[in-house]
Amino acid sequence: MTNVQATASDSPFIQGRNARLYGKPASECPYPEGSEEHAGWMQAYEEAAVSDPPEKP
Repeated sequence: MTNVQATASDSPFIQGRNARLYGKPASECPYPEGSEEHAGWMQAYEEAAVSDPPEKP
């Protein structure tokens, strides 16, 4: 049995928000369509568009 701790950055929600903030396309969602993780990632991605402007490289 492994004892690996998850962090907030492992959350699909945080990953989706960060993807939007760093200018990545929604097509880079790593989770299968229809999964809870995909839904959370996409929700955060869309919410970040409203609450946080993308960073300029």
